[in-house]
Amino acid sequence: MRCIHHLKYIWSAFFFLEFGRYMYFIIISWILYEMTNDALYTGALVSVGFIPSLLINLLFGVIVDRFNRRKLTFYASLISAMTVLIIWILILNEWLTPISIILSHMIIQLMGSLFRPAIQALVAEIFDQKNLPRVFSQSGSAAIIGGLLGASCGGLIVGVTSAFTATSIVFTSFLLTSFAVQLIKENSTNDNRNLVKNNIRTDLADGFVYLRNNLFLLELFSVMFVGQLVFHTSIAFLSVYVNEYLEKSVSVYGFLDASISIGGVIAGMLGARWWNLNKRYLSINSLLVIASGLLLVGLSPYLVSVFLGAMLIGLGTTWIRVLLQSVQQIATDKAYHGRMASYRMICNQGSVVISAPILGWVANTYGANMVYVTLLLPVGVAILFSVRQQKNKKFIAITEESV
Repeated sequence: MRCIHHLKYIWSAFFFLEFGRYMYFIIISWILYEMTNDALYTGALVSVGFIPSLLINLLFGVIVDRFNRRKLTFYASLISAMTVLIIWILILNEWLTPISIILSHMIIQLMGSLFRPAIQALVAEIFDQKNLPRVFSQSGSAAIIGGLLGASCGGLIVGVTSAFTATSIVFTSFLLTSFAVQLIKENSTNDNRNLVKNNIRTDLADGFVYLRNNLFLLELFSVMFVGQLVFHTSIAFLSVYVNEYLEKSVSVYGFLDASISIGGVIAGMLGARWWNLNKRYLSINSLLVIASGLLLVGLSPYLVSVFLGAMLIGLGTTWIRVLLQSVQQIATDKAYHGRMASYRMICNQGSVVISAPILGWVANTYGANMVYVTLLLPVGVAILFSVRQQKNKKFIAITEESV
């Protein structure tokens, strides 16, 4: 198994990035709600935060397919660290405003939109296709464990100490991500920089033609964006949900977010087993797990069942996001990994940009718990898509292979 000794650096990069990202989001979303006391700002934070990424994703896809993927991940994490440093200075001088929070979130999301396709393409470049589901599950577990600790520490540190202390930890975490990325060695035999380069416009058009000729990928994206939508909005509206519906403190908010992450950790650890157990029914069974979690969080007033529901959301969304991503990477030619990852992220982020203001209105009008009930609508549609997907010959051929 080639380059397996570099897997620990890949795990570290995923771990520290998600640790910092989750802690940052918990800190910022809680501060924003305390500053404004308005759920519409929470919706704006999520929606507007994704707009730059949505506009630039296609260009990032071409960049990932043309340039050094390890260096791209390094620069993305370093710029994220510098952005957090600016927020740290604003907090220190009491200059922080809702606008500066949203702007910083836009930059963090933009760099995440570069980091993820770059490191995913780097992983696909280093490892054999048959190992990708296991490698993505393991690196996904590392990311989710980082997110779990970041969410737990973020809620506790903000509650016990200050946002100033928490942002210092986030800054350090992003720097450690950059360091881990620098230790990853590329496989020069698969280096995409050795390919003949077209101009950027030609590469963009070529990527679109490739996707149009591979509608299987588009069907995959249609299911995957629902997992991403549920995951992001579930976390984004937790602060409002805990404040208004559960009427609990920031510590409960942190632990509830951690429950989603615990579900994700379990999903990552059991990813290969879930793949081998479900095979062609991988998508539909994962979506049913998500639907069960949304029902518990949306309708139950009891903390025990709410925590269980949050865990199920983390479980199902991780299987959708990580395992179907493995299907995508296996089904995609190496020269198109960056562009297809960008198309996937456009679907993911576009759904969040469109739905976040609507869900913010739902939270203000009907209560924060109804956000989770409303998310059952796209999940239901995705289940219908999955019924069609499980009959697709290419999907069957990929998922029937044991990992």
